[in-house]
Amino acid sequence: MLVMTLAMATLVVQYQAVSRSQQLITDGYLPLAKTVARLTTWQARIDSDVRKLLVDEARPGTGPRSPATIFADKLEDEVAIARQHVSRSQKITTDPEELAALNRISVQLGRVGSHYDDYQRETRRILELAEAGNPTEVDRTSLMRLSGRLGDEVQTLAQQVDGRIALLTAKTEGARQRATLVALGLAIVAIGVASVLLALVLFALQPIGRLTDQVQRLAAGDYSGRVEVRGDDEISVLATEFNTMVGALKARDEALVDRAEELNVLSRYLASVVDSLQEGLFVLEDGSITLANPAAREVWQVERGGGMPEALDTLVAQGVSRAELESPGGRLHEVRLTPFGEGGWVVSAADITEATLAKERLARSERLALVGQMLAQITHEVRNPLNALSLNTEMLGDELTQLDPGRDTEAWDILALIASEIERLTNVTGHYLQLARRPPAKPVQQDLLALVRDVERLLHPDLEAHGVSLELDLQPVEPVLADGNQLRQALLNVVRNGMEAGARRMVLRLRVTDGDVELGLHDDGPGMADVEKATDPFYSTKATGTGLGLAITRQILEDHDGHVVVTSNPGEGTDIALVFPIRT
Repeated sequence: MLVMTLAMATLVVQYQAVSRSQQLITDGYLPLAKTVARLTTWQARIDSDVRKLLVDEARPGTGPRSPATIFADKLEDEVAIARQHVSRSQKITTDPEELAALNRISVQLGRVGSHYDDYQRETRRILELAEAGNPTEVDRTSLMRLSGRLGDEVQTLAQQVDGRIALLTAKTEGARQRATLVALGLAIVAIGVASVLLALVLFALQPIGRLTDQVQRLAAGDYSGRVEVRGDDEISVLATEFNTMVGALKARDEALVDRAEELNVLSRYLASVVDSLQEGLFVLEDGSITLANPAAREVWQVERGGGMPEALDTLVAQGVSRAELESPGGRLHEVRLTPFGEGGWVVSAADITEATLAKERLARSERLALVGQMLAQITHEVRNPLNALSLNTEMLGDELTQLDPGRDTEAWDILALIASEIERLTNVTGHYLQLARRPPAKPVQQDLLALVRDVERLLHPDLEAHGVSLELDLQPVEPVLADGNQLRQALLNVVRNGMEAGARRMVLRLRVTDGDVELGLHDDGPGMADVEKATDPFYSTKATGTGLGLAITRQILEDHDGHVVVTSNPGEGTDIALVFPIRT
């Protein structure tokens, strides 16, 4: 390194000198040579113009700006530029010889300037005499002598500059060659020294190379290698300790491999068990999820490394161990939280949507069955007296016809009221019997378009009598498996409810959406507030309603694996949708 450093330092010093010489040539002498060349050119033109001026007769009006004076001005400008180049060159070099040469060039420029001043004064004097009409007083010999001296001084200046350029170029080339030879010699010495040292180092590091090779083999899992180094130095001790370490590592690695394989088998088994669970299962530690099975990722949109859903995070913050929550997909889940580690939680979420709906449906069916049995008994007991009352009312009417053919007495009004109330009670008991004795659905291929139009024809007289318009908005639907009579009854109940609620315009629609059939009715009636109770038995907003129409409709839809959706606000009308899956 020392020899190489010395070689580089020598080379730098040598080439700095070469660089300064080259800079002096390019930035000093060459621009100066170009300026001197222009001086020579302008001097030649001055000489030519002076000869013409002396030979030709003076022409009036020539004035002080004759070509001779113009070219002389150019020469003066070039002398000033040359002085600038000399000054710049003196700043570049520190060589005494070059500084002396530049001083001589500067002196020569002064002489050129002095002769130029003499020539300029003589030229102006001759021109003034010619302009004044005294050409005989012109001393042509003096002007020619001044012009020749100026040319000689310019020529001398050019020779000085060209000579310095040639001399400095030769010196620069010699210095460059010497620098190259010195650098080459030092580089050869450095390479020789480095080669000797490298050989010594390689010989001394042979044991370390063998030790390094065995370390690499050990890193690759090969424990068979041993390092044999004789002696009692540090490298021998290191090799002995390394061989001991290899034996210990081999024994430990074999034990770890066996244990890792057991753990891998157990981990894969547990992972398969967790992934096969239908319940969502994930583990929360330090605010982030560290484990989530496919069911949890699908239902709750959680990922490993992410955070808990907001609803579940609220349960964790409250320390609730069990709750029922709705997932982002709208399904109802039973969520259980179990503490895990320090501040961690194991969260399991089971889908109980179907079970909850089944429980509600079963409870409702049991209630309706119990109510139906009770209503059947009550209806049986009530219908017999109603039949007797109806028969006696008809007989009483016959008697009144004989007594009062003109029907002018109040008895006829009383008799009509009794007959209408008997008919209303008969209809109510009919609804009760329908609820109690409704047969199971018998699905067959059913044309829903024809069914809807049939319902419209059946209700047309009643609708027209109540001043209600019913519009049909039907989408073509392929025949589906359904119980036509029950669906017809459900539609009749829905339309009659709207008509009895006070609607004046209704729209009955048929749509297919996402694999379901939707039979919907929109009316412009008064609407209702408690839409959750709309399908409950015996709930009615009408003064004379039984509250069984939508309850029966709901039962019919559930028999078709469907449901009833009621949307309403007071004063904004009501939308009722009968939705059931398509089966063909």
